[in-house]
Amino acid sequence: MKSLKSVLLICISVLICNYSCSSDSVTEQEVQTDDAEGKGGPPAKNLAISVPCEGNSWVVDNPTSTSNIVVQGGIKNWTNSSDKIRTYFYATTTGAIEVGVKAKVGASSTLNVTLGSTTQQVTLSQSNNYKDHYVGSFNINQTGYHYVELEGVSSSGSSFGDISDIRLGDSSWNSNISYVESDWFYWGRRGPSCHLGYDEPANKDITWFYNELTVPVGMDPVGSYFMADGFSGGYFGMQVNSETERRILFSVWSAYDTQDPNQIPEEYTVIPLGYGDGVTVGEFGGEGSGAQSYLVYDWVPGNTYKFLLKGESNASNTTDYTAYFYAPEIGDWKLIASFRRPYPAAPHLTGLHSFIENFNTTMGDETRRVDCANQWVYDTQGSWNEMTTATFTVDNTANSGVRFDYDGGVSPTNSNSFYLKNCGFFSDNEVAYSSHTRTGSGAAPNIDFSQLEVPSLPAEPTILSKTGWLVVDYSTQEDNGGEGSTGRAADVLDDDLNTYWHSCWSGCTATQPHHITIDMGQSQAVDGFRFSQRQSLSRAVKDIEIQVSSDNSNWQSLGDFVLGNSAAPQDIDLSAAETFRYFKFIAKSAHDGTDNAAMAEISVYIRE
Repeated sequence: MKSLKSVLLICISVLICNYSCSSDSVTEQEVQTDDAEGKGGPPAKNLAISVPCEGNSWVVDNPTSTSNIVVQGGIKNWTNSSDKIRTYFYATTTGAIEVGVKAKVGASSTLNVTLGSTTQQVTLSQSNNYKDHYVGSFNINQTGYHYVELEGVSSSGSSFGDISDIRLGDSSWNSNISYVESDWFYWGRRGPSCHLGYDEPANKDITWFYNELTVPVGMDPVGSYFMADGFSGGYFGMQVNSETERRILFSVWSAYDTQDPNQIPEEYTVIPLGYGDGVTVGEFGGEGSGAQSYLVYDWVPGNTYKFLLKGESNASNTTDYTAYFYAPEIGDWKLIASFRRPYPAAPHLTGLHSFIENFNTTMGDETRRVDCANQWVYDTQGSWNEMTTATFTVDNTANSGVRFDYDGGVSPTNSNSFYLKNCGFFSDNEVAYSSHTRTGSGAAPNIDFSQLEVPSLPAEPTILSKTGWLVVDYSTQEDNGGEGSTGRAADVLDDDLNTYWHSCWSGCTATQPHHITIDMGQSQAVDGFRFSQRQSLSRAVKDIEIQVSSDNSNWQSLGDFVLGNSAAPQDIDLSAAETFRYFKFIAKSAHDGTDNAAMAEISVYIRE
């Protein structure tokens, strides 16, 4: 491991030592109880290191089980013997190491515990409080990442027990073991992000940035963002949003520093200038804020996709950013969106880079990789310039020594390409902040800029009248007075932003997903849907699905969509007009992370 990592590990070891001396350390009574079970070996008090399961454990190949089992406090709700759980740690030395588990068990259970090629069995006796259970001695034969795997063998109760920590080693291991600690659970579970910062041609004003991405087969787990064209004002790339949905995403930050787009002053607002067919445009927040656009597109691992970004100033103190995407399945450049950013970092493109990240905490144990090839920029003098040198950098999760599974540089199998790789707890990585030079192709992109679609905004849609519309079904509504005179599903049809539907909560409990089914009275051709969140944004809806039907029996899904945490009306354009009589609004998640949801108005529109 590199010198930076060594310094970080020393700091971590001090924190671990302090933690091991806290009130959570094993009592002598617990040691006597465990030894009385006939486990043999060193007493449990020699287990000096506590690796918290909450931040370091995943169910093998089952993210759904991970979200249900690895929760606050550690491993809980573990009832299925087919759910094997791995807890990861990093070792900087080798040798024999003692292993135990800190558990609370309602009724005795037996587990198989594996480290490396060795499996030992332990029986956890019933206990009302968390205590240490010694497993045995194992061997670490190489430095790097390792995991302790737990497999349920039998239980005389309803579960295999609640496990808060994997316990490791005596005090001689304190400075040689690292893991994700409590202050880093969220980011540690997401894993490190890493980047390629491209060396731009000197003394050139850049107006176009071209890049190509290929994600190898099997390196595209859910939660991946492979960012092709990053710049000082935003980013442009492709995502894996779920098992059934992928997107091409283009976002531009506001120059106003806030995590809430509703707080952006008008003079700092990023303005849409136009977008392509099938593209959804809205706002984003949480990691900065600004304008966002995405195209739901089922891109394929192994195929190469091209990204083209334009940046130029066309109005005082602003820069316009326009993104185009080329897929071999389409065979032509497709406009994603164009945005005008006030108070830009520069009047042209600067800070060109690519990155890879995981945004799903249940997928932090899965490795992802992307190959980035053929980087070119076009300058204001009308010349293409190839960029062949890049600096490999990492984020704060890596810089702080929380996770070390990051890698990047020139591809070992293709000298013409860079690559980025992260997550999955691999141990062989490149030195961060190192420079890498790929072999140049010398063949500039063949693009006729005059043939690219010019961004323009569609005409304001015509909202269809809701006279005669009826709510014919709903999963839940607040009709016990918890919202006063509003809260009913029918309130999404009254053209009054001050009233709203709210999921049931007063004297009842509602769970996601929620739905409302609406009968428009007759079949109509519709180009899109307009949603208005509850104006206070309390319980604002985030992830939705829209389904349509002609008979209220046979339903067709129009897809999953994301609504912004904004009080402004939000339009979802359909890729083609759909004709239907009934539609079903399905709310799958809320911006506040609770099971509740609210919505002020739902409308449909046509574009003439």
